[in-house]
Amino acid sequence: MDVVLRAAFAVCGIILLFCVRKMKLRFLLLSAVTGMAALVASDLLCGAVDMNMPINAFSLCVSAVGGIPGVVLLHLLNCMFL
Repeated sequence: MDVVLRAAFAVCGIILLFCVRKMKLRFLLLSAVTGMAALVASDLLCGAVDMNMPINAFSLCVSAVGGIPGVVLLHLLNCMFL
């Protein structure tokens, strides 16, 4: 439950940041969708070369908040620690 609460606070913080910077919410949603699409595409491509990139709640949150750079960060952390 603690992880879900922290993720909710992080998402609310990102939305507030976009509102303060007067960016459109559409840009935030587009970034989240492209991040999730990049995560799914990288999961399919990494499965072809036998690299394991699990899709779980943490990776979905990172890819939704971070977009494509978030997916790249996940892969770098996966390579460094596994």
